Amino acid sequence: MSLHEIEDIVIQCLKENLELSGEAVTTITRSTKPANELSGFDSLRTLEVLISIEEKLGCELPPEKVFTGIKYDDLTVSMLAKAIDEVKKEAK
Repeated sequence: MSLHEIEDIVIQCLKENLELSGEAVTTITRSTKPANELSGFDSLRTLEVLISIEEKLGCELPPEKVFTGIKYDDLTVSMLAKAIDEVKKEAK
C-alpha cells in the first residue's frame, strides 16, 4: 500500500470520526493538523481514529510506536500516515 493510499485512509477516518461525533466536517488535506484545525479533536479522538485506521488497514498500530518523536500539536495527516507506514514496515 502506498503512502498516498494511507493518507487517504487517515483523511477518511478523520472525516468519519467528525461525522459520528456531530462535529462539522471541514476540508481535510495532507497538511491538516487535527489537534489544531479540527473541532473537538483531542487525544481520545486521536485514539478513536487510530483504531478506525487499524480496522481499515487490518494491522495493529500501537500508539506508543505511531506517535514516537512526534509532537501532538504539530502532527499533520501526512506525518501520521508516514508514521503508520513505518510501523507497518516494522511489523513485516
